[in-house]
Amino acid sequence: MTEVPDYLLERSRERRAALGVGGDDAVAATTDAAVPAAAAASAPVAAANPEIEKVEPPKPIAPWVLAAQERKKIPVWMAPVALFLPVWAFMIWGTLEEPTREAEGPIAAGSDIYDNRCATCHGGGGGGGIGYQLNNGEVLLTFPETAGHIAWVVNATDNTGPAYGAPDREGGQRQTGDRGNMPSFATLEAKEIIEVVLYERQAHGLATNAQLAPYILWVEEGVLPEFEPGISAQAIAASFELFVRENEEARELVELLAEEAAG
Repeated sequence: MTEVPDYLLERSRERRAALGVGGDDAVAATTDAAVPAAAAASAPVAAANPEIEKVEPPKPIAPWVLAAQERKKIPVWMAPVALFLPVWAFMIWGTLEEPTREAEGPIAAGSDIYDNRCATCHGGGGGGGIGYQLNNGEVLLTFPETAGHIAWVVNATDNTGPAYGAPDREGGQRQTGDRGNMPSFATLEAKEIIEVVLYERQAHGLATNAQLAPYILWVEEGVLPEFEPGISAQAIAASFELFVRENEEARELVELLAEEAAG
């Protein structure tokens, strides 16, 4: 705002006084009115330039956060399932324990003995090797009677020994000189010897459990003799017959097998 010089103001007062309009009061009023007018003139200028508020753009959501938000939630019914998982695992673990020898049965126990003591010579499946073939019924052709089979396992054979097995076997008896020596298994317990014989007769000779049932009962309930080296098949058969006479269940099994064979 421009300041008015004093001499101009004085001249203006004199002129107004001469005209009878007014003096200092009019000048003052004019001056006072000029101030609000100047303020009013500057207000629109200030209002024309308001301060603009800066708005930050939203930050992008991280991919892993977005994936977590969109992922399917675990169903409510899974909570009790997860709670019982340890109990279920404990129960399953109990069923995986190795069964005891008695729980397996004589023939199953004989399988373990065969794998450890016989498979090296006769083959894991009884197909033969150093020793003669046992599978496909060959072992029953050689030893029709279980007592003779037991005697063969107890007693060792060598290349100088006599032929063995059923004399009327198709193709003749087994010749010891054709294969390696048959070691003696007299160091095994009588129970173990009968078990491995029963396994060979079932797995390789294709005998049924029913046909072997009297001998299975002998292993499980009977008083077994000592199988010394040199024991004969006749002595083993006599021990078995004694057990059958004294055990009613064994006697019934033997009689049933005899009827089926005759019938």
